[in-house]
Amino acid sequence: MSAIFGIINKKQKCVDSSLVDKMLEALKHRATDGCQIVVDKNMGMGNCRLNVYPQQIYEKQPLKIGQFTITSDARIDNRQELARHFNIDNDLLNVTPDSTLILMAYQEWEDMCINHLEGEFAFAIWDEKAEKLFAATDQIGFRPLYYYDIPDAFIFCSEIKGITAIKTTPNFFNEESLIEYFYREGDWQQTFNKEILSLCGGNTLIMKEGKLAISKYWKLEPGNRYHFTKDEEWYECFHEVLYKAIEKQLNPENITGITLSGGLDSTSIACIVAEILMKKNKPLYAFSTALSENYNGKGKDERDYIEMVGKFCPNIIQTYLNVDKYDLFGDIAEGFESDEMIPNPFIYIDLALAKAAQDKKVKKIFNGFGGDYWASWKGNSVVYMLIKQGEWKEALELIKEVQRVEGKSFGSEIKNKYLRYTKLYNKIRSVIKSDEIYWEKNLTFREDYMAERRASLNYTIEPDKNEQMTKLINSGSPGRILSLFYNRNAKFGMDCGTPMLDKHVMEFLIEMPVQLFSKGGRKRELIRHSMKGFIPDAILERQNKMAYIPNYMNEIDLKKDKIRNMLELPEYEFIYQKYLKRDMIINHFDNKSKMDDTSKITIDLNISQVL
Repeated sequence: MSAIFGIINKKQKCVDSSLVDKMLEALKHRATDGCQIVVDKNMGMGNCRLNVYPQQIYEKQPLKIGQFTITSDARIDNRQELARHFNIDNDLLNVTPDSTLILMAYQEWEDMCINHLEGEFAFAIWDEKAEKLFAATDQIGFRPLYYYDIPDAFIFCSEIKGITAIKTTPNFFNEESLIEYFYREGDWQQTFNKEILSLCGGNTLIMKEGKLAISKYWKLEPGNRYHFTKDEEWYECFHEVLYKAIEKQLNPENITGITLSGGLDSTSIACIVAEILMKKNKPLYAFSTALSENYNGKGKDERDYIEMVGKFCPNIIQTYLNVDKYDLFGDIAEGFESDEMIPNPFIYIDLALAKAAQDKKVKKIFNGFGGDYWASWKGNSVVYMLIKQGEWKEALELIKEVQRVEGKSFGSEIKNKYLRYTKLYNKIRSVIKSDEIYWEKNLTFREDYMAERRASLNYTIEPDKNEQMTKLINSGSPGRILSLFYNRNAKFGMDCGTPMLDKHVMEFLIEMPVQLFSKGGRKRELIRHSMKGFIPDAILERQNKMAYIPNYMNEIDLKKDKIRNMLELPEYEFIYQKYLKRDMIINHFDNKSKMDDTSKITIDLNISQVL
């Protein structure tokens, strides 16, 4: 994916070209296939190019046509539709880059052009006559765009570091970003830098006469698009929608990769990608974590399942990373530099996987992220949702099916599949077992830091999956996580593919009958039915999955002394005076049974090293 950046002087003064050069210097790791800047009066724009699709070789950005200048990071999927509207024949379309189509759409429909674009994109268009900047991100937010606004200037960039390279005010740490990252709640426009904001997915930004206006142009909501009478038709349609979401992202002429875990989600993506590439006689490079063959620790890996995928798809070329040979706390600084947020606990492996793919010259790397959000959702609250919809008969039948599968009593299933999601049940339980219900209250943030923030946190999960996902997608949260993946992989010269969160996949799932997620009483039934015959049966039927890092918990035990030494370093003292409880972190490692989520504690350690 490409990187875009720019600066607009609001006082109509000429932009100092050295400022644009500094932004380019901060983004030089993104200029895999070249870069270019344009400075014209009070506007300066730039573009660092990564070519993944055929039409990108014809890109010359920033592109100026008449009074308009555009810089974009885009993959437009409805190119044929736009070509028909603009009377562009196929020969001309083959050499017409996406930036040109976006600019033509803007010239035709102005701000409403966004309703005529499909795909993944972030772009900015400067209208020199109107002194107006128009910027937009795709509906989900796959392509990141950050901005910084002060009275004299407006600055935007694909990465935060491009803005901090030239911003005139000091960099202040945004304390709220800790809450957003730790609890996955809050205002997703915010970043770790208090003055730099994200233009979240599905939004447009207009700057005119020195003022900003941000508008939400797309929201996930039912559209009455799908009508089927048979369950199998829904399953077949999901497979088709997912297939198309993958197919449109593939350029078989480039080397394609995938991070493969052996679970349902990544296996489903891998098998579809491999099938498409097989028709072109092309390989798929898979990158997976595993333990060394001579490993004698407590961990277990997914190598057996991963190799099943390789046998099922003979054009897969497998690469294993022996995770027991990597440092648990390695590359934290590099992780923060690439992700531009507190690194996740497994950043050392994430970066190693990206480096391995880069070594194989991969240009597009897929992943199964987001599947368990919805496509392979376990369906725990389906009974609750059916009763909420008045579908009592279907709910009763499903409880009986679940009872047969899980072997539990009818009363137990009523409690677990319905009562636990009701307000009355949770109100009673919160009084009886408050520490268990609100365990996150007792994590490692200091009381004085949490005092003003705790009331705004929601400790319950919305049981209505459609409402939960609608809120999540429309908040911009998934896009912020996706932007992390995209910018990280771009550093290694790769575009990223996350088809489980494709817009059309989301629009399909919101209309799907909810009982199909648990049909027959089993969990993850949608993806099991939809992928039947397309992935290995053993993976299709598996009921659980091992840890992302096979030896992670064992490594935590082995690194106790190192962890204590890290916590005692004097340069981190202010972290424990202001944000975190050092004693609680130490006690956790001495008695992990009190708290299962070691990953969150490791994030605390990463916070200590980054702030």
